[in-house]
Amino acid sequence: MDRLEQASQLFFQALALHEQGKLDQAKRLYREALALAPDRPSIMSNLATAYVQSEKYEDARALCESLLQIEPENEAALVALAGAFLGLERLDEALACCDRALTVNPDSAHAHNNKGSILRELDRADEALKSFDRALDIEPDFPDALNNRGNTLQDLDRLEEALAGYRRALAVKPDYVDARCNLGNALLRLGDEEEANAAFGQAIVLRPDDASCHLRFADALLVQQCWDEAIAEYEHALRLNPASTDAQYGLAIVRLFRQEFERAWRGYECRVGLKSYRRTHLRNYPASLISYERLVRWQGPGEPDVHDVALWAEQGIGDQVLFSTLIPELVATRVPIVYEVDSRLLAAYQRAYLEVRFVPRQGAPNEALRGTSRVLLAGSLPSLFRRSRPDFARQPAKLLSALPERVSHYRRRLEAERPQLKVALSWRSVRSDWWVTRKNAGLADFAPVFEISGAQFVDVQYGDTLAERSAAETTTGRRLVHFDEVDYFEDLEEVLAVLEACDLLITTSNATAHFAGALGKRTWLLYLADRAPFHYWAHGGTYRSLWYPSVEIVSAPHLTDWPALIAHVRRRLVSELTHVRAGSNGPHPAACRR
Repeated sequence: MDRLEQASQLFFQALALHEQGKLDQAKRLYREALALAPDRPSIMSNLATAYVQSEKYEDARALCESLLQIEPENEAALVALAGAFLGLERLDEALACCDRALTVNPDSAHAHNNKGSILRELDRADEALKSFDRALDIEPDFPDALNNRGNTLQDLDRLEEALAGYRRALAVKPDYVDARCNLGNALLRLGDEEEANAAFGQAIVLRPDDASCHLRFADALLVQQCWDEAIAEYEHALRLNPASTDAQYGLAIVRLFRQEFERAWRGYECRVGLKSYRRTHLRNYPASLISYERLVRWQGPGEPDVHDVALWAEQGIGDQVLFSTLIPELVATRVPIVYEVDSRLLAAYQRAYLEVRFVPRQGAPNEALRGTSRVLLAGSLPSLFRRSRPDFARQPAKLLSALPERVSHYRRRLEAERPQLKVALSWRSVRSDWWVTRKNAGLADFAPVFEISGAQFVDVQYGDTLAERSAAETTTGRRLVHFDEVDYFEDLEEVLAVLEACDLLITTSNATAHFAGALGKRTWLLYLADRAPFHYWAHGGTYRSLWYPSVEIVSAPHLTDWPALIAHVRRRLVSELTHVRAGSNGPHPAACRR
């Protein structure tokens, strides 16, 4: 058998393995074939495609560019190169490659499919759907296009349509593991946990040694708060792929929910290396992380030769407030501190901690953040100061203060109503993650509590609430106080003052809860079914927040919908007012119960 015949035999064996999803074996045979026939375009393009599918994007890019030097209009190479650039987040170049491929062959289903994936990544969902539809016009049973179209439909919250696409893909290709996992995600979002878990289980049966299958099942179990099962799947994924930062991070989040801080924080540091997390959650100007990573990290109190430390803000404003509760201990280290905070709270932090130099968070990092001898992301502070549950006994009862004259201003306006209890209300978050939206209520859900006499309710929800407020007032006949002149998103000094002027905040998980916790304001934080939406609201059986001593968790496993939970809140408020009318001093006993 000559070299070319041997290369052809290896190539066809590799194709069969490739089709079965056995990428490592396929790549090995492709490479052996390529060594025997170095300039064979079909071997090069299929190997490049396998590299893309196994996330070896640089290898794919280099191979495609070599092939394009031989055949500048090789459609398969252009399609694979687009996939490589997509994986490398070089989206403009990826799109240009697809357009080049479509110039070569306007009826390339693979090029239209890749273009759809790139457009989806660019948040151009409607255009992405058109590209997937065009691919399916050309090749109606194209499993990848059906799967990718389903993912885009999930982005648009068109879940039933997404399910239909995944099922059609699986009818064509029953062993399509990615589509089966995506089916599981869509079912989970629709609340069908049993069927979702079955879909993930089937994917694992099909590909038991694929770490990504176990990882995706673990992520689904995390959402369901099946902690033991999630840990088992994350650990299985790590046995198969010890370098998986996604699995290390997921395992850390489970342990944070379980308040196993000693074992959690190291894995939590993996967030910095997660591509999707860097782009969407870590900083609103992701390129600034490149500057951060060139600087020397602070190892914590006692590190020698540290002249000053810069703390870089990260994540949303609620997370920023949460991490800033460690500022008093930072001050106690006597190391000069530069601390980045949201500009809307800059003055409040400056009033509270004269020893610290605060700088406003902005797009490109403030020059002061890059001029210190050490740096650290604020989310890494707990790994230095909160290594175990007992460490949380040091959490400050109060972190910030509102301006006294503004508190007096709002208190006078509220007391004109002569209420016995001034209750602030907030009920939703602007975060769009599908699993987060479950923590949101509607103002209409609170209608039963508006019937309670002796309480005045104050709308402190950020965003436009006029329509909800008007509907609630029409339905209940009770007026909610709203200070129309306050922008509850931008005027955070005023928000702090309004909260301080009230006796109690009742809220779902959102930034307002963090502001109240930082003020030391008494707060009832609501969530359904005893499923904390974030690890920092997990209570470990105490129904108190570890991070904010003034925040009480109001939830229970049997309170699985908003009517049941709001009815529970109403009973507690009635009891609270009875206590107030009795004129007793000290905390009401109900304040320490669910």
